[in-house]
Amino acid sequence: MSRNWVAALGVAGLLGAAACTTTPVAAPTADPAVVRAGLLPDASELPPGSVVEPLDGEEQMVLNLKLDAPSTGIGLDPGATFDPPECDEQNSYSDEARIRLIENGSAVGALLGGERAYIMLVSETGMNISRVADAHTGSCSTYTVTYDDPAASARTVRTERLDLPPTLASEDAVILSEVTDPDNPRWADDEILLGYAAVRGYTVMVLAYHGKEFRAEFDDVFTRVVEKVRDRA
Repeated sequence: MSRNWVAALGVAGLLGAAACTTTPVAAPTADPAVVRAGLLPDASELPPGSVVEPLDGEEQMVLNLKLDAPSTGIGLDPGATFDPPECDEQNSYSDEARIRLIENGSAVGALLGGERAYIMLVSETGMNISRVADAHTGSCSTYTVTYDDPAASARTVRTERLDLPPTLASEDAVILSEVTDPDNPRWADDEILLGYAAVRGYTVMVLAYHGKEFRAEFDDVFTRVVEKVRDRA
């Protein structure tokens, strides 16, 4: 089973009750967390049939990190060896940059089409978008990591930077596609799409647990989140 399907099941579990309940409307407040949450899309602002639910800090950590968003997912394992060697430092940088977004961030999980899982996060924590993108490209666009633990399988990761949608071409933004074990038929669908953008003092992150076959949908969702922050922040 690929991590994509596991992710979809995880988001489906979190959102299982959302389709049959109504979220009360909160009174206006200056609480930064509430302001951030108001910048995230609700179901009415996503394609028809979408199910959306806020994610608390612990749930963000589980879905954003442990299900392996770029690059090592949960940081560097003590017994990990990277090839090329410089990808150890590059992955550490990008992992830590992503983790910091949770500290002052608000997020929602969304399920589209009953199976495609997304995480959408808005954070007051700044991020060097170009530096994070560079950590996944160049000599580290393809790397292999092996582990001292014989029970841990080696894996190869291939990352590419994708073109931005025309409506976001002028933004400080990046979209990445990451495929793990691209030459292993058992993991042929193990791909994620990840978008980052710096918008009006916020960092936007959209993580999709599927690949380029749903690229148009990802571009649409990422654009909706970025434009809402740009228009309302």
